Amino acid sequence: MPDPQLIVFAGLPGTGKSSLARAVAREFKAVYLDKDTIKDRVMALAGQMKLDQAAALAGPLSYELLVDLARDNLTLGLPVVLDSPAAYQAFRDKVKQLARSLKVSLRLIECICTDERLLRQRIEHRSEDLPDHRTRDWSAFQRDRGRFEQLTDRRLIVDTAESLALNLRKIKTYLEPGAAGGGSE
Repeated sequence: MPDPQLIVFAGLPGTGKSSLARAVAREFKAVYLDKDTIKDRVMALAGQMKLDQAAALAGPLSYELLVDLARDNLTLGLPVVLDSPAAYQAFRDKVKQLARSLKVSLRLIECICTDERLLRQRIEHRSEDLPDHRTRDWSAFQRDRGRFEQLTDRRLIVDTAESLALNLRKIKTYLEPGAAGGGSE
């Protein structure tokens, strides 16, 4: 990966985006930034400080910091992998603007899981170590699914019901310079 790229993983909880995003970051020695890491810390600190509006602050702040941290690393010439649901068009627009302003390639990868049984199993068996605000039950997942703003941007869609190795091969091909669907929009 000669030039820095901004690689954005998107998708609902349980679709395997974090596993793939981490694998890609490792493979390309890219900076890995996870929205949930930021949100979890904001929620924990807000709870310790007894702030009433923790949830209202944590989501938007985590998206804002994700873009700012990506900018910092891209300006150093480092490739960046963003792990986020990317559920809101406003966030996707900020990411596109960032890529345009820094003249870096933007690659969007949407993770889906076409096997509903596997997806439900992933949701219901997520680590008990996760904070309470993370989706761990099927009804909460269904509610989140209804709020997800469908992606219409150029992207690679990977089905995580398929093997990690197969999806990594698809992603590597998609990230090659000049591959279809890439570039800064």
